[in-house]
Amino acid sequence: MDARMLNDLIAQGQRFLLVDIAINMALAFALGVVIAFVYRRTHRGLNYSVSFASTLVFLPMVTAIVMMVIGNNLARAFGLVGAMSIIRFRTVVKDTRDTVFVFLALAVGMATGCGYHLIGLASTAFVTLAVMVLHLGNFGSVRSQDVLLRFSVSPDERGAMLYEDAFRQYLKKQSLLNIQTRHEGEILELSYFVRLRAPERAKEFVSALGSVEGIEGISLISMEESAEP
Repeated sequence: MDARMLNDLIAQGQRFLLVDIAINMALAFALGVVIAFVYRRTHRGLNYSVSFASTLVFLPMVTAIVMMVIGNNLARAFGLVGAMSIIRFRTVVKDTRDTVFVFLALAVGMATGCGYHLIGLASTAFVTLAVMVLHLGNFGSVRSQDVLLRFSVSPDERGAMLYEDAFRQYLKKQSLLNIQTRHEGEILELSYFVRLRAPERAKEFVSALGSVEGIEGISLISMEESAEP
């Protein structure tokens, strides 16, 4: 048996030289890094996961291996389905956008594993470019000037009068959202949806409200949908 035969992996009459395997795996790895990088740069919110980003690198490589092993063998394909059905995946994808990156990584791995390198390169380039354009253009976001205001005050008529002057001076509109009591009804926690007359004066409004006697625990939270929680 010569060296060339030792360097061949035969799958359903299809031969993969070690150099072909190395090229497929290297390209799958490189494209996975690109996908993970774009995911990290365009991610919004607080649910970013380092392990998920790493998965986007490994997934094309593993998929490429699977595609090279299966080849055109239908029996192997069904065997893989049976093996995968034994494994239970309990990881919940929190963001539907993350699912797109998972499918992209799978598709790229399938392309590189089957030797369709140009498809893998072109699809990665086009999809990641589209993701970057939509991200930079803030596509789909709805900007709102409404903010969530929370503070504590004593539950008497004088307490209500204390902050009404600040409301009239700085707010364009207000809507009471929630009332809670603390310390056996001695303190009221109020939540409002408010819109400032001048958003750039938000700090001034908080300072004015904080200077009122009896008011404490003031927080002003942006409600823009473009900043995902």
